[in-house]
Amino acid sequence: MKKIAGIAAGVALAALAFALGQVGGKLTTEPDPSFAEDAVSNHRHPEVDTDVGLFINHWRNSLPVEGHGGFIERDILTPGDPLRPPKRGAVLKYIKAYKRAALEPRCTTQSFKSDKEQVFLCVFSGAGRVEAGGQSAAIEPGMAVVLPAGLAYRFFNPNEDNLELIMVVEEIPAGFAPNARMSVGDYRKTLPSVGMHWAHIGRGFAWDTPPKFANPMGFAAVSIDKFDIAQPHVHGPGCEEIWCQLQGTSLLLFGNRLFRQEPGEAFLIPPNRKVPHSSINPGDGPMLWLYMGNRHDQAR
Repeated sequence: MKKIAGIAAGVALAALAFALGQVGGKLTTEPDPSFAEDAVSNHRHPEVDTDVGLFINHWRNSLPVEGHGGFIERDILTPGDPLRPPKRGAVLKYIKAYKRAALEPRCTTQSFKSDKEQVFLCVFSGAGRVEAGGQSAAIEPGMAVVLPAGLAYRFFNPNEDNLELIMVVEEIPAGFAPNARMSVGDYRKTLPSVGMHWAHIGRGFAWDTPPKFANPMGFAAVSIDKFDIAQPHVHGPGCEEIWCQLQGTSLLLFGNRLFRQEPGEAFLIPPNRKVPHSSINPGDGPMLWLYMGNRHDQAR
């Protein structure tokens, strides 16, 4: 009995010492992050876990600047290092800018043209009109336009509310031949693709003129039905995938953290195969995201 009691006391003291060590010192010396499938421990490990807070940002965190003929622009994501961002949102490797652009009520932009960049713009809220190369198109939520390099364009907002758009800016390399016409697209005119990553309902844009990008990228509107969750999964090198909330406030499982993602907020998945992401619709209302997949990992 005394021997058994001594063993029990020893085990208790060892457990106490372990617990005190966990509180007072480094949690682990494991080389893998806590969200690795085969991690030995289920603790969070700040010394090796990806700081996912650097990969998500809202346009409200940026100062406004004027650009592209008179839009009021605020950065969401900016060029940086997608593996070790120098600051929050500085994660872009292949595209020049990812931002929110707004045109105030009863305002127009000046005619603008760039020979070195082209832009994708998705209507976030409001309505208006765009003119480019002799074409004119009314735009509203659900629609997007691509303005090729070398084409002059102008936006009009005759209404009493802001015209807000998500803007993606792409620099073109030497030798790239851009389209001669703007592209106008509407995701509401496409059939949905269902079942991707469990719960994604995706719709690409139906374009009058298929856009031509220098990067291997595409865009889609993605929704998740009420009280459902998408499959957590990771991405690796060469994948520049961005999700921007357009409608509703979702829950985002990102690495080993949980965020509330609001409209106008976007995140890039770290291309290190270590950070799972999963969007969750926790309520009964609609949820909508703008998806951008810049898939250099799949380019041939």
